[in-house]
Order: sequence, then C-alpha cells, then structure tokens
Amino acid sequence: MAELLADAGVRIKRIPQPGQSLKTLCPKCGGGKTREQSLSLTIDADGQGATWLCHRGHCGYTDGARLSMASHAPRQAISYQEPPPHEPTGNDLPDALYEFFDGRGISADTVDHFGLYIAERPFRIGDGWVRKSCIVFPYVFNGKVVNRKYRALADKGLMAQEKEPQPTLWNIDAVTDDDVLIWVEGEPDVMALHEAGYRQVITLKDGAPDKLRAEDDPARETDKRFAALSTHADKLAGIKKIILAGDDDEPGRILREELARRLGRHRCWISEWYPGCKDAGDTLRDYGPAAVQHCIEAARPWPVEGVQEVTADALDAHLSAPPPPVLTTGIPSVDSVLRVPGEGRVIVVTGYPNNGKSKWTMNVMVNMMRLHQRRWLVFSPEMQPTMEFAVECAQVLTGKPARRVNTRADLEPMTQNDRRGAGEWLRGRLSFLATDAEDRPPSLDWILERARDCVLRLGVTDLLIDPFNEIEQEDSERESETKFIGRALQRFRAFALRHGCNVWIVAHPAKPVKNRDGSIPKIPTGYDINGSAHWANKADLGLSVSWGDDGTTVFLWKSRFSRWGQKNTQARMRYDIETSRYHSA
Repeated sequence: MAELLADAGVRIKRIPQPGQSLKTLCPKCGGGKTREQSLSLTIDADGQGATWLCHRGHCGYTDGARLSMASHAPRQAISYQEPPPHEPTGNDLPDALYEFFDGRGISADTVDHFGLYIAERPFRIGDGWVRKSCIVFPYVFNGKVVNRKYRALADKGLMAQEKEPQPTLWNIDAVTDDDVLIWVEGEPDVMALHEAGYRQVITLKDGAPDKLRAEDDPARETDKRFAALSTHADKLAGIKKIILAGDDDEPGRILREELARRLGRHRCWISEWYPGCKDAGDTLRDYGPAAVQHCIEAARPWPVEGVQEVTADALDAHLSAPPPPVLTTGIPSVDSVLRVPGEGRVIVVTGYPNNGKSKWTMNVMVNMMRLHQRRWLVFSPEMQPTMEFAVECAQVLTGKPARRVNTRADLEPMTQNDRRGAGEWLRGRLSFLATDAEDRPPSLDWILERARDCVLRLGVTDLLIDPFNEIEQEDSERESETKFIGRALQRFRAFALRHGCNVWIVAHPAKPVKNRDGSIPKIPTGYDINGSAHWANKADLGLSVSWGDDGTTVFLWKSRFSRWGQKNTQARMRYDIETSRYHSA
C-alpha cells in the first residue's frame, strides 16, 4: 500500500487501518503557501485500495488507486458456528460475581435471570497468552445459546466472544410485544434497566464505534457491527416505539444517530441521563431505580415532525453540533458549484433525452461509494438486466471499458481479475429493486416498503429512482397526475428525513417547443419537468444535465440551503464514452 501511494505522489508516515482516514499534503498543490495538510486520504474498507480528495478550493485534486485485483481474494460466504456447550455449575457462580454487580446496584436475582457466570478465558497479552477469570454473558436466541461474550473480571478492557457466532442482540428473546423497545449500549446497562423494572431492553454485542473515520464521513458503518439488525429485521420492523437510551458520549451519540436512521426516526425517542452519569448503569448506581425510571419515562420524540418549541437549550445544542455533512461528487468542476447533502434529502435530476443525466448520476454514485462509503439501492427498470447497470458502474470504477468495442487501440478492456475485483467491490455497496411482474409495474408503496427494509438490513444511504415515470399511479382515475407527483414527493421526503437516506429521482422534462432552427431553447429546470410544478417546489436540490458540442453542463436550479451550492450556477464536464466516466472540462 505504501508503494502504491508513493507511486501516486501521496506520502504518509503510517498507513491507516481499512476504512480509516487521515490528512496529509496534497501532491498537486502542496498545501499552498501555508503547507496545509489539505488532502483527505481514506483506505478502502477491504484494505485493497485508497481514495483521496484535496479540500483546498483552488485545487480539488481527487483520485484513487487499487492494489492488483489478482491479490484480492473473493470473500467467502459466512458460516456461523455454534458455541461449545457449557452448563454452569455452582463453582461458576462465586461470590465475586455477585459482588461485582452488587456494587453497581444490580441484584443477584438479575444476575441469575440473565444466566451470567464466571469462566476462564485465554487472552493474548504481549508475546504470550494469559488466562483470565471472565464474566460470561450468554447470547440466547429462540431459547438457544448462539454466542457468549467474555469480559475479564479484573480488566474491563479485555473482552472476547465465540468464533463466528450468529449475529444477535442481547436479550432479544425478551421482546415479546411490539409496543415499546429500549435500546442501550452494553449488557450491564440492559441489566440496569431490568433492575428498574423494564423487560424489553436490548443491546448490540459490539457497542458503539470509537470515532468517526473522517471529518466528512456521516458515521456509515461498513463492518459487522449492525449485522444483528438483519437477523431480527422482522421483529424490529413491527416495534411501534423505540427508546434510544445509550451512552451520553461522542461514540454513543454516533451510534444513536445511525440506529435512528436505520430503524426510522419517526418511531425513535431519546432519553437523557442524570448530570454526571454517562449511562443507565451510572444512573442506577448513583441515584437508584427510580432515577432510571424517570429518565426512561421522560424520553422525548426524535425531532422529525410535529410541533416543536424553540428553547435556549435546543438552539444552543443545534448550533454547537457539527453542521450536517456535505459530500463531494468526485468531479472537481461540479464540486465547485455543488455539494451533495448527506443527511437525507430529495434530489431531482432532469435533462432532455440522451443528454447524460443517468450516466452522470451513476458517476456520482460510484464516486460517493469510493469517497464516502455510501451504499445505494437502485430502482431502474430502463436499465435491464440489472447487470448492465453494474457493468457501467464497473467501468466508472476501473476506468476501463468492459468489452473490446472501443475505438482507442491503447485502451485495454477489463481483465477477468478487473471484472471480479470490481464485482467484489460493488458487493455490499450496490443493490437493486427488481420485479418481473408483467401486468403491473411497481407502486410507490412497493418501493418504499423495500427501501425501508434495505436501510435496516443493508445500511442503505441513497435510493435512486430512474426514471420516476416507471412508478405505477394506482388510482389514476380519481387522482390527477399533479396530485400523485405531489403526494409521491411528500412521501419520499418523509422517508429521506426519517432514515437519513437521500432519495435521488431522475425525472424527464416535458417535450420542449423547439426554435425555428430546430434547436432546443434552453436547459430544462424543475418547472419544465413533465406533470407538475411540484418538482420545482418540493425538491431540496434540483439540477439539470445538458449535453452540447463543447461538453456537458450541470446546472443547479434549486438549492434549499446555501451550503449545498448557489442557485443558477453551472459546471462544465467532458464525457469519456469508452469508460463511462465524467471529468472536469
């Protein structure tokens, strides 16, 4: 990796771990007169490549590199292993176990209820192995132990679990109705809530992430941290109210934001602990069960909809928090006029036929996967079979044509290693909504139902509809096209805000009235899109892609907030038909 980066002129003292980022000098601009470390370098999640972007306004240099595809072995299907059997005996329940929890306000009855016990576990410390006495937390799913988590009794930092366990939530079998679910961070906090009288309380086995991977990364996880959400997706989908009662620190807040995005902010509530207390365990130990109950019962709805009062605390907290993330398109000229919102907005892309709006959106999609670890769900009936869409994405990713049909003799097509490497890279980042129904195209309900499920199971951050007119209007006899478009945009906006998932919609403009010389009079805007002025009024971000003899133009005709770009500005690009890539003009 060091040699790969050095060949590109990027020099760093240490190689970050996969998925992590750091700042360094830009090889193009050198950081300017101040030698600013303006280049943001991110190692791909699989450790096989890197991408970088210079944040200096006069530079904007962005690129990436991958190790040899031949060295990139395909991932094997995960097979879960059952943990070895163990029946606790009296010797596994020493006084030290109960004393440990008694000091935290947790009774022996609660310890026994969750089946905790003491066992020895080897840990690698330095160059050798040391056996430590550990508290064992059995993970039970459908009445069967599927995993065990080990925490050293005398050293909180030493933790382990069984090899390749089935991903589950701790205490999931206690969730027997769909009324209220409490989500905390760590098994002892589940026990603290149980001590206070609450039964439907769960936690992830790995807790919260340590920190953000990069300043502009909106905490999108690419590891196995959220795999249990897929295991229990059906049960979680039916819960009416979810109280997020995790730790009150930076990692806890990052985890809370991602859980709310995946589970749906509209059904999430937020609890706050007593001053000086980080979590439920601290509150129980310092103030008792009544205080824990007070914090849970005082939980407030996630601020998404409804009546909200402005208070000094609320305004101060809003302004003290980091601003919502903005994302790069990966095309420097476009980034000079446009920054993509990262918090869940409706983005409308239009343009006359064959002007490149779908190709441009695809370029942005792949670049945002590389630079921001975004995950896309695509509904694109016009790009069938879906593998042809993936082929286009692979060309953008590798910069090579997929097949030898190009006119440039010096441009070699993808090798088999290139193809397999690109497919492996796209796995987990790109998914499709597809249906083979002949008598009825997909409806708005059909798309949103599956999109919600993909946000929960796959961590999808962006939904692409290309084009909008492929969505079935179910009650066209009683609902006009204008009302249907307005209702659809309202529902897409609600979905975007609830889940922090951008909704990209490619919409065709109405047929233009040509000039006398046969030319098209102007670049279309939201008011020119077929069916309704709602496209201009309800979009958060709106842009047009227009092709001409001197290149391609991206025109920004709607920007709800100035941090995304200035309305009525444009950027120039050139399109490489052989590789499907857009470049700055």
